[in-house]
Amino acid sequence: MFAFSAINLGCSKNMVDLEFAIGEILKYSDRAPIEYIEDPESSETEYVIVNTCGFLSSARQESENTLSYYDDLGKKLILMGCYVSVKDDAFLSSLKNLVSIVPFMSYSVIEELVLGKKSKFNLSAIVKAKQAHKQSKEKTLSNYLASITAPGKWKKAFVWRGDEVRAYMHAPFGYEYLKVAEGCDNNCTFCIIPTIRGRQTSRPIESIVAEVKMMLDQGIREIQIISQDTTRYGTDIYDEPRLIEMLQAIDETITASATGAKYRVYYLYPDILTLDHLSKLTELKHFLPYFDIPFQHASENILKLMGRHYDRAHIDSFIEYIRAHFPQSFVRTSFIIGFPGETDTDFQVLLDFVAKYQFESVGIFEYHDEPLAASSKLPNKVDESIAKNRIKEITPILNSVYDAKFAARKWNKQAGYIMDIKDTTVIIRPEMAAPEIDDYDEVLISDIIGTIEIGSKITYTLREDASPHRDETINRHD
Repeated sequence: MFAFSAINLGCSKNMVDLEFAIGEILKYSDRAPIEYIEDPESSETEYVIVNTCGFLSSARQESENTLSYYDDLGKKLILMGCYVSVKDDAFLSSLKNLVSIVPFMSYSVIEELVLGKKSKFNLSAIVKAKQAHKQSKEKTLSNYLASITAPGKWKKAFVWRGDEVRAYMHAPFGYEYLKVAEGCDNNCTFCIIPTIRGRQTSRPIESIVAEVKMMLDQGIREIQIISQDTTRYGTDIYDEPRLIEMLQAIDETITASATGAKYRVYYLYPDILTLDHLSKLTELKHFLPYFDIPFQHASENILKLMGRHYDRAHIDSFIEYIRAHFPQSFVRTSFIIGFPGETDTDFQVLLDFVAKYQFESVGIFEYHDEPLAASSKLPNKVDESIAKNRIKEITPILNSVYDAKFAARKWNKQAGYIMDIKDTTVIIRPEMAAPEIDDYDEVLISDIIGTIEIGSKITYTLREDASPHRDETINRHD
């Protein structure tokens, strides 16, 4: 019996990888007894897949703490995710029950585990492969893996062909993530994603459309399109951005399906996305006007230090076009507070920016030096107490905006998806709110029109005494 459970410590992009890994395990159920157990601490759970994050030192520490916890419980550990690329080999060597490392470029080790074949797990080989990959930007990782013993050296974990099995774990809630590219070509000074995930590798439009059809057949009615930088989709395989063409293909596929499904796009950056691109978005029938644009700051001084390739004039024209041409638009963004060199003047620019554009959702992150990122070498560090005070100053401004927008929705009929059912109320994700990110609503069962079951799309009204439901698992301000 291969009894396993899984923990995802990373982002939604990592979650997609985990779903493919779980699907890869489950597809062997005709050849071996397999059971997925929801609780990783259960006495019945033998293997625990820990899908890790390595973006920040705090995330790496969380990964190590989690691995240590389940190692102490005696669970057999399967390590996945971004921590693999930036791991502490001494720490991993100290684990008593680590049975396999699954880099995001390889899955075939899973077959060895499930079917009881001799494992090729070799920690030193993975270290060698990682070091070799960093030493050359011209040769591919496969060239190096060909000469060493490493698990699954020919099969990529990120699916390009579309013939691997995926466990759509969010389908019961009516949505699922669609990853259209892996890696990133940007060199933002605060980010180490290119080091962890490599350069951008996009999926062909045909492959994406094939998975969209599969999602629709599985009953998924809201597709969340993700990648590290969705704006640059296709530049590596088509020699130019093909985001709009890709969305047009998805739009046509949904129209042909007659399912009424919709989709939203995450990680849009304003540097190469033009107003002409935005105008073409207005022509799409199934596009949700949810704009996830991580501006990170509003001061041109800080944007330059961050390695961002746009100025304030472009940002302003971008937002103003969205507000003018998408009346129901929902704009989500994020800011880093206390970045090296951020002065009081820079922060005031950000405050004015937030007050002017009244964003529907904002993620606030306090800057911390990441030893692997270029920004850690920048001068003029901002004292931690100053950064925390700035967050305290911006938070009530944001909350007043949220409260006003919530009040404006009261007594208006709206659509949403049921996420949880209580005794007399239900938790609803408004259609314009992103799952796992934005606030949900809690309404009386009597105020709902439609089938009351998890994942169903319903119509409802917010009464005067309603208030936002802020799920404890949703952390807008980190």
